[in-house]
Amino acid sequence: MNILILDTATSIEIVAIRYEGTIADKSSATQNSHSVTLFSSIDDACKELGITIHDINCIAVGIGPGSFTGIRIAVTTARMLAQILEVPLVGIHTQMLYACSIVTDNVDCIVAFDAKKSRVFAARYRIQQGKLPEVVIPPGDYPIKNLCEIDANRHIIAIGDGALKYNNEMTALIKNITFLPDFLPQPEAMFTMIENLYSGNPQKYADYHQVVPFYSRKSDAEIMKELKNK
Repeated sequence: MNILILDTATSIEIVAIRYEGTIADKSSATQNSHSVTLFSSIDDACKELGITIHDINCIAVGIGPGSFTGIRIAVTTARMLAQILEVPLVGIHTQMLYACSIVTDNVDCIVAFDAKKSRVFAARYRIQQGKLPEVVIPPGDYPIKNLCEIDANRHIIAIGDGALKYNNEMTALIKNITFLPDFLPQPEAMFTMIENLYSGNPQKYADYHQVVPFYSRKSDAEIMKELKNK
C-alpha cells in the first residue's frame, strides 16, 4: 500500500509517505503553526518520491489526545484528502504512533505530552515484539502519577515532552525508568502498524466520517461558556 501518515497533535509534525516500498519522512519538531507547514511537508515528501498526492491509496492520521488546534489541523486535512482521493482513512491515537516504534521487548512505554495545568495527554502501553502495543492505561488527560503507580517494578520507557517535564516525579515513583528525549517515531514501524490495522478490517476504515478528533478534555472556551451559563 502507498500510505501517507499525518499527525500534528504535538509540537512534532509527523509527515511520512511510503510509495512502493520507499519511504520519505519529513517528520520534525516545528516552532510554527502546523497550518503553515503541513501542506509543504506533504508536498516535499511527494517530490522526494517523484509522485503526486494522487498516488496515495491509504491515509493514516493521529487523532490525539494533544493540542486542540493541532489535532484539528491533521484530522481535517486527512479527512479532506481521503474524500478527494477516495481512499481509506485510518485514525489512530497519537500516543500509539509513538509507542509502536519502541524496540525494547517486554517493557512498558509511557507516552506523555505536556497538557499544562499539571497534567499530561498520555497513555501507557505494554511492548512485546511482534505484537501491537497493548493498552495498559488508555489515552487520556491525566496527572503524571496516574501513569506511574501501577506495576512500579516494571522497566518503563518514557517519551514525550510531558515525560521530560515531570521526570523527577516519575523517577520517584518508578524504580527502573529510561527517558528517551527528542524521540521521533520510526516511519517503518508506523507503516507496518497501519498496514496491519487496515488489512485486519478494511471496511472499518472505508468511511472517513468515522475518523474524528479525540480531545480528552474540554477546551478553555467550552469551560468558560459552561461557567457563564451556570
